[in-house]
Amino acid sequence: MVQPHPLATRVFAGVPLLVSGIVPESFRHGFTMRAGGVSEPPFDSLNLGWKWGDDPRHVEENHRRLLAASGTAAMARVSQVHGTRILHAGRAIDIAETADGLCSDERGIGLSVQVADCTPILMACPRTGACAALHAGWRGTVAGMAEAGVRAMVSEFGCQPYDLRVALGPCIGLCCFEVGAEVADAFTSAMPGARENGVVAHQPGKKAHVDLRRYQQLQLEALGVLSEHIGVSCDCTFCDPDNRFYSFRKHGRATGQLMGFIARV
Repeated sequence: MVQPHPLATRVFAGVPLLVSGIVPESFRHGFTMRAGGVSEPPFDSLNLGWKWGDDPRHVEENHRRLLAASGTAAMARVSQVHGTRILHAGRAIDIAETADGLCSDERGIGLSVQVADCTPILMACPRTGACAALHAGWRGTVAGMAEAGVRAMVSEFGCQPYDLRVALGPCIGLCCFEVGAEVADAFTSAMPGARENGVVAHQPGKKAHVDLRRYQQLQLEALGVLSEHIGVSCDCTFCDPDNRFYSFRKHGRATGQLMGFIARV
């Protein structure tokens, strides 16, 4: 099963962020929570998603606060489509550009992805200074987003898989990600041994459950990322006892979006 890697809460410019000890200090990074923003219920309070019906002025202020907390000059983001395309980010990224990941080795530019049950994956290479932020729902996970991230870091920046440090952030956990037979079959077809390795769990007479982070971890290790360099959050966005996260599966469209970001400093 996934070895949990508890995240620490740190506050930057008034915004609480979850940070991973796996990511080197030469990279500023974090996973946002609901706290620290200005949005009103049901989006309270640090909603970073534009499309759910929140007041755009509140979302804009929330982004401004996160930018201040990130310590970066700019935060790149893209229009996510549950695929595996990764863009090499310059100083500006058109948010109309469709992709599900960003990578860069420039200093001072934040790479971000938005989630509300999907996995935010952050990668850092302390040798080259390159980093990446990836969005992986179940479709992106099965399609190989974790693998695409490693290959982008290798091809774009000359990283080696054993150099990489990877943090898998809060997402819907095995405990709550109940799926239909077609989704369970997609995982078992994409990864032989998915049931034996704990990716797909099934009890007679009940729907299967899927562990996104376990699949991603196994894929990363198969590509040569060292297991001790992979930090796996133990937080579930759906059933977190303190209701710290947005969850589309739990709240539907009456929810907001979280963000995972990383930047070379």
